[in-house]
Amino acid sequence: MPTIKDVALRSGVSVGTVSRYLNGASVKAGNREAIEEAVRELGYVPNIMGRSLTTKRTYSVGVLISSAANPFVGALVGLIEREFERLGYASLFVEYQDDAEQLRSKVAHLESRQADGLVVLLSDLAPASVSFLGDVSVPLVLADNSLDVASMDSVVVDNRSSTEFVVGRMLDAGHRRVGVLALPQDTYVGRERLEGWRAAHAARGIPCDETLAHVGRPTKADAAQGTAELLDAGATAIFACNYYTELGALHALARRGLRPGVDVGFAGFDALEFGDVLYPEVTTVVQPIAEMARVIASILVGRMGQGLAPDGRHVLTCSVRITESIKGSLGCEVASVS
Repeated sequence: MPTIKDVALRSGVSVGTVSRYLNGASVKAGNREAIEEAVRELGYVPNIMGRSLTTKRTYSVGVLISSAANPFVGALVGLIEREFERLGYASLFVEYQDDAEQLRSKVAHLESRQADGLVVLLSDLAPASVSFLGDVSVPLVLADNSLDVASMDSVVVDNRSSTEFVVGRMLDAGHRRVGVLALPQDTYVGRERLEGWRAAHAARGIPCDETLAHVGRPTKADAAQGTAELLDAGATAIFACNYYTELGALHALARRGLRPGVDVGFAGFDALEFGDVLYPEVTTVVQPIAEMARVIASILVGRMGQGLAPDGRHVLTCSVRITESIKGSLGCEVASVS
């Protein structure tokens, strides 16, 4: 069975560098790539039992998710598990069904099981209902959403600027009534994405009609109703703020016999699994899921292994895929970017 010394020899770095990498510390990009290649080639697996006996740690982390049925969550948790496994940790996945009391109970359960750290994928829970997360006794990283607590680590994306960019392209295409299917405003993601919609208007000196902002639950039913209201209010383009609001919007458009990207400008936050079968393909903000998983694991392992001080909110950059779907009935030319 290969050892850490074998990994060091194959990668051409010191044993200490390999050890730092396996414990989540930052190493040079070239060294990290060489170590990862050596780990793959050798099939190296850290000796968790031996490390546990030496360090008195379980080398397990709890990952709490609202629902595994959510496509974004499903994609992210698989990558999170892979990253923690690469760093020598087992992942324990627990659902809390978007319920604050279930989350509290399951956090306590994982603490009692002596998990070395926790990752919490916050959904649409109000910050006041999850304030207890600030008192967790083990290192914790929040993912996707964030709380306004300076001492808590969180990994989020550039929700505001990504939304501003796409809505701005819709305005630049000639739309003057861009509706938005916004998320609840008591969450970080909800506020940031709606502010991006507003910022796009402000940057161009275009009046922002708040009646074109539908704030509701991120469900297909609510989004379908919101889309109908936006169309009745004269919206010529719609930006949907997450996967489920995109689905609800598409359903509402279909019921009216309207084609997204042809009759109505259309774009959304989160890539649709079937987005490429629509024509034109839907303009999308694509979250850097693989990078999120890597950063989440790296931060938490660093906190657990080295006692590093919390470093607050880590903001990652999304990519944006612009297509002709933003133009709708306006018939303008649109340059695609990524």
